[in-house]
Amino acid sequence: MNATPQKPRDDAAAVEARAIIELCIQGSEANDRDDLIRKLTTVRTALARHPGPATVRDAASECIRALESLKIDLRTRRTTLADPGRAARLRAELDRARSHFEDFQTRSREWPQLLGEGFSAMSSDAEFALRTRARQVIAEAEESIDANDPKKNGDAFDKWLRHRLAIEADDVYSLLLERSRRVATQLGEQLDAPPPRIESIPVAAPDRLVGELQARPAAGGATPAGTKLLGILMPTYGGVMMAIVLSRFLGLNMPGWVIAVCAVVGAAGLGGAALSGERKRQLDRRRGDAKSTMRGMIDEYQMAMSKQIRDATRLLQGDLRKAATTVVNTRASEFTDRLDAAREAADTARNASADLSDISDDLESVAELQARARRLIDTPPEGRSERILKTVS
Repeated sequence: MNATPQKPRDDAAAVEARAIIELCIQGSEANDRDDLIRKLTTVRTALARHPGPATVRDAASECIRALESLKIDLRTRRTTLADPGRAARLRAELDRARSHFEDFQTRSREWPQLLGEGFSAMSSDAEFALRTRARQVIAEAEESIDANDPKKNGDAFDKWLRHRLAIEADDVYSLLLERSRRVATQLGEQLDAPPPRIESIPVAAPDRLVGELQARPAAGGATPAGTKLLGILMPTYGGVMMAIVLSRFLGLNMPGWVIAVCAVVGAAGLGGAALSGERKRQLDRRRGDAKSTMRGMIDEYQMAMSKQIRDATRLLQGDLRKAATTVVNTRASEFTDRLDAAREAADTARNASADLSDISDDLESVAELQARARRLIDTPPEGRSERILKTVS
């Protein structure tokens, strides 16, 4: 007689195994053992797909190993809670955490003032350095103008002036960078954090800034050629007339050629003096115009640099303010977490007796679950002999 095939039934062993797995998962979740949760979840899935005797035994073995690991955690925790000096240490840690948190709160309230004062001083120092250096350039430029003819070396002087202003602008930028880094360092010390890094300052390049300066010509312009000629001819004419009129006024009877020679000498002397004076006046005028043009260029330079200083100060201060705000929020969260953890640990120490009692109960539950899991391994599967007999018949 042929045996009638029967579907494997979900026997009591599989039900018991699933119950033990669920309890083990709950215990792993209570003890924050994610590794055990992953393993037990895999075993539960395998048992649901193939609820046979072999799978039941594998699930029971995995539960025993997980329970043994939980038992070690519970015993370790019981030893820690039973330490007589633990409560005092946790109270001391709580006091330190509270002290650090309060100190950080005090320092975090003071950093905006430190930032504002630092950048105010930086801006003031940069403006002072700008004006001081501009005065030095003006003094050197005036000495150069007085020692030369602007008509002959005007291009060379303009190149020298622009190059010198570019150097001074770069020095002022270096001062801004150094002072802004100093403020960042002070801010880091105030917040007990690494200082924000400042690699460069947001300003226009010195060569480009100076190259865009426009040389404003001096008012008045050049003297007309007719005026210059008249200034020379009038003294010459006066010299001729003086020689002729003076000889007749004194009643001197001199030959005509003598009078002519005297007239020529007088005209040459007065005309030469007039010409020399005119050249001196023109040179002085060119020097005065060159100084006026130079001062106008330096005024424009100072205005452009002042704007660069203000813009750079505003942008750098805004960047450091954002960085400091981020640091304050991060550190405040860290200090809060530490304080909460210390407070929770201190509360746990105060409730040590109740926790120890709970741990004892948990260890008893673990032992009971291990015993149930071992019975699943040691007990042969139900219905096996019955299925063999039906197959034979």
